[in-house]
Amino acid sequence: MTDLLGAFVKEFSQHQALRGGRVHLRGAGASVAEAGRDGSGVRARGNSQRLPIRYGGEVLGELQLEGDAGDLDSSALALGEVFAHRCAHLIKRYEAQAWAEQALSRSLLLVGACDALKRMEEFVERAAASRLPVLLRGEFGTEKMELAAALHSCGPRRRGPFVEVNCGHPQEGPADWFDRARGGTVYFHEVDELPVPLQAQLSHCMRSLQSASVDAGSARAIRVIASTSADLEQRVRERQFSRALLAGLEFLTVDVPPLRERSEDIDALVARSLQLHGFNPQVISEDVLQALRSHDWPGNLLEMERVVVRLAVMTGGRNIHREDLLRHAPGLKLSGVPAGNDPACTGVPLPHADDPLPSVPMPVPEPAAADPAVASREGLHEGLKRALAYLKDHTAEPVTLGDLARQAHVSQSHLGFLFRSELGTTFKLLLQQLRIEHAKQLLRGGQRLRITDVALQVGFGDLSHFEKSFRRVVGVSPRSYRRTPEQ
Repeated sequence: MTDLLGAFVKEFSQHQALRGGRVHLRGAGASVAEAGRDGSGVRARGNSQRLPIRYGGEVLGELQLEGDAGDLDSSALALGEVFAHRCAHLIKRYEAQAWAEQALSRSLLLVGACDALKRMEEFVERAAASRLPVLLRGEFGTEKMELAAALHSCGPRRRGPFVEVNCGHPQEGPADWFDRARGGTVYFHEVDELPVPLQAQLSHCMRSLQSASVDAGSARAIRVIASTSADLEQRVRERQFSRALLAGLEFLTVDVPPLRERSEDIDALVARSLQLHGFNPQVISEDVLQALRSHDWPGNLLEMERVVVRLAVMTGGRNIHREDLLRHAPGLKLSGVPAGNDPACTGVPLPHADDPLPSVPMPVPEPAAADPAVASREGLHEGLKRALAYLKDHTAEPVTLGDLARQAHVSQSHLGFLFRSELGTTFKLLLQQLRIEHAKQLLRGGQRLRITDVALQVGFGDLSHFEKSFRRVVGVSPRSYRRTPEQ
């Protein structure tokens, strides 16, 4: 914590009106972090200002700013308030980690300092004290579990039970889950995987819970948190998810950013992954870090952790260099790789049956490859052209018709009409076809990818949904397609 606070101190201590500052936490006998303008310890006798370090309505400590003679100006105070707020979020990160280690025997920690992560922490701060249900939306491998733990541990029910329901393999039923979660939180992990009959029961229990909570008071109230990697609106349209349940969950929502949008956090996340598995984070060289920052990470944090730890194991704990990436993680994008005939120099994957790392993402086919109606874009509506151009570059992402309409600068209903009238298809069918075409390329690409990795790379968050869609479009399963010789 001291190192991270020190980085924050460095940011504001360069202000000309400030000589330095100290952070005092409630119950702590000494300063947690302090710095002068030159980075040295603070021994100023000039003007000082104390600012509370507050999280929601709770005061966690105070920030003491030391200034030159005279009052601190408004810009210095504003900078101090920002820093104090960052300190509060950082303190709560580690409190949530300590709670998870004790209550769940898991080390869950939000890592990084990018703007997207700050926005998530601000959401948690506001939402933690509420009784309203929370829906965490994010791709496979993002920090939905960390956010669920933070929402519980930072709120008034932190000493109550935390009941996690694996919706892909649920045990018991909604009445049992809520009974065990009295006075605490029930967390539905990947709620989109919950069987349809249980969705209806859960929706009914949630409506009853809201009425009972008003009468019973806060002591027995239950907080509902759910996460999903799927587009629930689309699942509702496909009659695979309950509209009533979605309405009951969608009170407070937050989108967890994918790792490709957090390149500035890669260094810290890599160090965290190595430390969790007992490795020295200093073994990663700068050129390797640069390659890790530039990779798309379709599997997000789970994929990154798998790759980084594999590199550490396969190199025996020594320093990891570019040639190690080429040998043990050939799927990463590397710039400036030396040319040559040796696979170790060209980045050609070295075959290994037990090493199914994600390959370099192959180009998404033009819509024309999936639907003859898109073969020529001449004469198409300009909004539809913009939509197709955006869809080509974002096929593997969780794109909705609403997202596409915003990019095309037309209304959602009009864009849906354009798909039907000018292309003779729907957005959903075209997107599915594009993803299946991409999957066919990956399956025949010789990379020995697992079917799960193929599904993730082309944009399917649910393996069973991918396999069903592939069979419906192609006529055979993904595994059978890979085994079938090309005609």
